[in-house]
Amino acid sequence: MTAVAEPHLKEVDTSIRTAVEAALSRGALPGESEEFDAAATASAAAFLARTAGNRLPGDAAIAIETLGEGANGRFMRIALVNDDMPFLVDSIANALSAVDITIHRLLHPVLSVERDGGGMLKAILEDDAPGARRESMIYIEADRADAKGRRALEKDLHETLADVRAAVADWSRLQEVMIADANAITDDEGAALLRWFLARNFTQVGHEICRRDGTTQDRLGICALRDRPLIAPASREAAFAWFEEGKRTPLIIKSNLLSRVHRRVLLDLLIVPVREGKDVTALSIHAGMWTSSALAAPPDKVPLLRSALSSLMDKFGFDPAGHAGKTLVHALTALPHDILIGFDRETLERLALTFMSLADRPRPKLALATSALARHLYAFVWLPRDELTTARRVAVQDMLAKAARGQVLSWSIALEEGGLALLRITLDLRDGGTVPEDAPLDRQLRQMVRGWVPSVEEALAETEEP
Repeated sequence: MTAVAEPHLKEVDTSIRTAVEAALSRGALPGESEEFDAAATASAAAFLARTAGNRLPGDAAIAIETLGEGANGRFMRIALVNDDMPFLVDSIANALSAVDITIHRLLHPVLSVERDGGGMLKAILEDDAPGARRESMIYIEADRADAKGRRALEKDLHETLADVRAAVADWSRLQEVMIADANAITDDEGAALLRWFLARNFTQVGHEICRRDGTTQDRLGICALRDRPLIAPASREAAFAWFEEGKRTPLIIKSNLLSRVHRRVLLDLLIVPVREGKDVTALSIHAGMWTSSALAAPPDKVPLLRSALSSLMDKFGFDPAGHAGKTLVHALTALPHDILIGFDRETLERLALTFMSLADRPRPKLALATSALARHLYAFVWLPRDELTTARRVAVQDMLAKAARGQVLSWSIALEEGGLALLRITLDLRDGGTVPEDAPLDRQLRQMVRGWVPSVEEALAETEEP
């Protein structure tokens, strides 16, 4: 196995290399030792130690090497050395996944180090050494990318780690700003939602104050690294109009910006008006994402969703202990909280009742809904599990993109117990997109699932004698 070494990686002290080698061995999972033998471990340790050789606080050291044949063919290895902080491994793994690079091995020792004033690594210390700096040293083996791909990947990894560092460094200030906004909201459920988010239910990554003219101030986290505001001019004007019309606070929408921190998903934006007297003078915009536990929380525990659940129970006279009541709770639990909570009550009710009807009578079904500012179109597509293939998903996305004249931004799949799969698709309507009617697309979906022969039989029955 021949490595193509980066020219800036120099040999390091044997004791450092030995300490890194021992840390890699400790971090290997049971069963990996056969594939990652002593020679491979020593080679990986030397590569990682060379990368760690010189690094200033606040910077990331990254190196990529291409290697010869391995168990998965030609591959490359990546070394990343950074100040230890949350979100490193998942953010890096998502960066590789985003460009379709499969990770075959990932080891993540966190070591105490001693460096001189110029950032030169002098020694690996005991974990509990007083005053030692804790550094994250990540070693990855992955599918090989070509030279252009490696350069692009290294740039993306540096940007990813910069976003992580900014979000972590400003974490306490991000929390303080959200507390202040929660205290300023007069709507009880809206204020309760922000406080619920603060209880480890929302991963904050950025915040900014955006004025009507588009200028921003008090930028924190990832917003401090961006030249542009979080929302575009048309959305900004729509948000000001939303609050001037006295609508619900906070305004909850999805950004078109993908997070590099923690999970690579469209960022959630929580928008609170900044007022001078009765006038809305600016928007306080919080950027982040729901935590996994928050997305799975029972709806009666989530502010705004709990009031919606109570209203629907009362409106339709459902017994919470009866079949309909339990099915409604399941619908509001299974539907994506981060999308559902931004809808008006009418839209939320329509989606919940659609889900309830599918629980008792599983069948292909399509329902559409728009976001609060009509920036995005959300398509909820229920299909039999056996019908959900990559080709079918792409066909449904193409059908929706054509009908809405919008670009597909993201998609996700959730499997239901009743044999159905829920395909959720988000489309961008901001550049001339339109909201199509549900019914024709729902018919197209049923025809797509039924196939050619049943469709021909139905057409003949409608036009010919029996």
